[in-house]
Amino acid sequence: MANRFLLFVFLTMMMGNARAATEFHMQKGEGSKIITENVGVSGNTNSLLTTQTDVYGYWQQKMQKDSLQQEPGNKTCPVFVRKAILPTGLIAAGLITMAVPSHTALSKYTIHDTMHGWNPNFHTTADNYLQYAPAVITLGLSAAGLKGRNDLLNQSLILAKSELLMTLVVQGIKRTSKVERPYGGVFTSFPSGHTAQAFLSATFLAKEYGHISPWISVGGYVTAAGVGVLRMMNNKHWISDVLAGAGIGILSVEFVYLTHQHRWGKKSNLVFAPTMYHKGGGVALAYTF
Repeated sequence: MANRFLLFVFLTMMMGNARAATEFHMQKGEGSKIITENVGVSGNTNSLLTTQTDVYGYWQQKMQKDSLQQEPGNKTCPVFVRKAILPTGLIAAGLITMAVPSHTALSKYTIHDTMHGWNPNFHTTADNYLQYAPAVITLGLSAAGLKGRNDLLNQSLILAKSELLMTLVVQGIKRTSKVERPYGGVFTSFPSGHTAQAFLSATFLAKEYGHISPWISVGGYVTAAGVGVLRMMNNKHWISDVLAGAGIGILSVEFVYLTHQHRWGKKSNLVFAPTMYHKGGGVALAYTF
């Protein structure tokens, strides 16, 4: 009962973080201000306004290229809340397999006995390497010149922060829940770190290159799911560990993408452009702060 209570507390904290991230996102969207100043010879006012609007639009488009935080969507359902539905559902499903009676079909024990019974002597180390594959591919594509949704510097920063967040969450729960592994004697089973890493990598790949082709995302998530299956086949984890690990990996990346500042690697926040209009001319300045 104590372990289940601690897991409940963790889920409550995760939802609190989601709400805080959503408020941060909304405040950030309202906090960006643009000052536009036009200096020059007086002329047609309508033409002047058109020119200023063009400069403003250019600056806004430039700023949005490197930002993932201005996603259109239903205002009544904030971005992070929508993106947290699936991973939170995975964590909840894992907790259900722990809570139901051990003799039922949904029990983690029943599922483990079924899967491990297919090949009791199965063993592979492939899962130790596949967990990193999507992330390595992502950085490799960026280094090779294939443009993703962020440049290589911001990709590296996002990945590093996601890894740190995921590691802190996974290790914290492992040491708190103290769930015994299927092979016995070790109490660091819940959640699966390998699976969390695999789904973190897959989500990172989907974020950066999923817009090019949906099959890129599919490939990443199939690899991650394969890691989860191998962890169970290797008798290292229960189904509950794998489901919760997958949810934590996805949530970690989504949270970091939402809160990442995208300030690294930017050359300037000032746009200077000469303007010409009917019976006049001058310069236009656009500055974001």
